[in-house]
Amino acid sequence: MTVGASHINKPFYIGGVRLPNRLVQAPMAGVSGRAFRLQARRHGAGLTSTEMVSSYGVHYRNTRTLGMLALGAAERPVAVQLFGSDPGVMAAAAAVAESAGADIIDINMGCPVRKVIKTGAGVALMEDERLAARIVAGVAAAVSAPVTAKIRSGARSRITALSLAPRLEEAGAAAICIHPRLGDAGSKDRADHSVTKEIVDMVGIPVIASGDVRAPANAADLLKAGCAAVMAARAALGNPWLFADLLAERQPHPRPPAEVLGEMRLFYAGLVDEAGPELAGRAMRKFYGWYLRPFRPPAALRDGLRRAADFEEAAGLIRSLLL
Repeated sequence: MTVGASHINKPFYIGGVRLPNRLVQAPMAGVSGRAFRLQARRHGAGLTSTEMVSSYGVHYRNTRTLGMLALGAAERPVAVQLFGSDPGVMAAAAAVAESAGADIIDINMGCPVRKVIKTGAGVALMEDERLAARIVAGVAAAVSAPVTAKIRSGARSRITALSLAPRLEEAGAAAICIHPRLGDAGSKDRADHSVTKEIVDMVGIPVIASGDVRAPANAADLLKAGCAAVMAARAALGNPWLFADLLAERQPHPRPPAEVLGEMRLFYAGLVDEAGPELAGRAMRKFYGWYLRPFRPPAALRDGLRRAADFEEAAGLIRSLLL
């Protein structure tokens, strides 16, 4: 069932970067590796994004951090999301990310995880608007790629996005992504997209809306409100078909188990290519539950997947207990 035409399939620009549609894959820590980005692209995402990358990790040439900047042509256009609180370190890391192939540099101002905010990074930047603007200005001066910022409504009990967004635009941000929840609310409350609409009305740069984008109607409402694009996040975990459903403006629906298993195999192959068989096998363990969630897998299958030595053993369990 279609929900009515929107302009989600129309291209748009962030700075000088042309995006083929208005659907963005969210940066998610521990999730948005290369295999996930390629999957999102295969299902239609117009812009992919890395998980957040430590600017200090880049600065100190940490091997694992630099590995997160291994970008391929098939995932482009791609944004690299950086986090940190030192304008000089952030600017230098952005230059490294651009040289690695980043089409867009995104600055994380929304992560509420304690180990991030205690360094002054993530959503803590929303409590220091002057520093947040200095970081955007410094990064924008260091790279030719467009610079964007992903923010929340605010860090704690007070909405600060409405004062911060214009300052970031003035500092050189080419777009703003807003996840309209407070940092200390996590994902418990519904996203308050009245905040999103207020930001759309006060800035002249594209606004990307994140939060509760689960169906074409959600996307259509946000685009009609003036957002340039929407971002698919947790709803796409184990459900990459969400990207295609949003673009086709059809109601998302569970795929048959055999199709899900086939998609899991493709994703696992991407993980092997990215990290090797051992790490790919470990990484798959957190994805099994997301993929199989619509089927309410029995306890025997859940327990078996936790103990499975490799993907082939896991696939055999799924075939015997679910298909």
